[in-house]
Amino acid sequence: MELSPELFKENPEDIKETEEVSMGYWRGTWHRLKQNRLAMAGMVIILFLIILACFGPFFSDYRYDQQDLLSINQAPGLTHWFGTDSLGRDLFARIVYGARISLAIGIITSLICLVVGVAYGGISGYVGGWVDEIMMRFVEVLSSVPFLLYCILLLVLLGPGLKGIFIALGAVYWLNLARAVRGQVLMLKEQEYVLAARMMGASACRILLRHILPNATGPILVTITLLIPEAIFTEAFLSFLGLGVSAPMASWGVLASEGLEGIRNYPWQLFFPSLFLCLTILAFNFVGDGLRDALDPRAENRVRVGNNNVNLIK
Repeated sequence: MELSPELFKENPEDIKETEEVSMGYWRGTWHRLKQNRLAMAGMVIILFLIILACFGPFFSDYRYDQQDLLSINQAPGLTHWFGTDSLGRDLFARIVYGARISLAIGIITSLICLVVGVAYGGISGYVGGWVDEIMMRFVEVLSSVPFLLYCILLLVLLGPGLKGIFIALGAVYWLNLARAVRGQVLMLKEQEYVLAARMMGASACRILLRHILPNATGPILVTITLLIPEAIFTEAFLSFLGLGVSAPMASWGVLASEGLEGIRNYPWQLFFPSLFLCLTILAFNFVGDGLRDALDPRAENRVRVGNNNVNLIK
């Protein structure tokens, strides 16, 4: 094999990796995330939806519960941007209000799952032994039944409404996060810095909160980001079945359920809430996938190294 000057040139990819390492972990993560176009597009959509939910009512002359029997089932136009429903209510105002409900359900549910899942998975993984066995068997028993069935049963007992939805979703959606946290804790508690902290007399709570969980932030952040669209979709499905928020409150699931009744004659009543629901779920999924790739660049590096080996063989 003949040696050529090209073999001794610096690889731009290696220079790029060296610069990312020198930036620091989170700056390097943000740098990699910015290169993911789908993730950045998802962040722009999420930011737009948050702004719409906060300031959208200022751009409408109608309330979400304001009925006008003279404007029943009007098509989209200059007066009513998204048209009206069967009671003459402005659909744009109701979609903006639905954005508040749906986003609040996704974010609050994820926060509840964050507290419960991190605490449960952290204790299970750090203590280990028979405590870990009992706690994880309980998780497996709960996971053997579909989450949606749990939600329906809890909402039947608690009754429809925001309070019941928060309790129902928060009571079952922490299981996957608990598994992820437990796996990270089992791996990190064997590291040298944890052993050093234990030898210096640090308590188990301090080791878990100050040393282990901060190093498991990446997987936790990805899981929480992907949990938000799942909670939003579940709430929309439950509202579609009539187990969601009560009238006159409206989420996107309620609006889609109402629009389905007149889909043949008034398709815009179903189109707009379904569009916003799909955009929200796709945006959070894009951001979650982008965070997963940015926080774990080793997968991309393995693919690159594999391709380089193939090229060398050729």
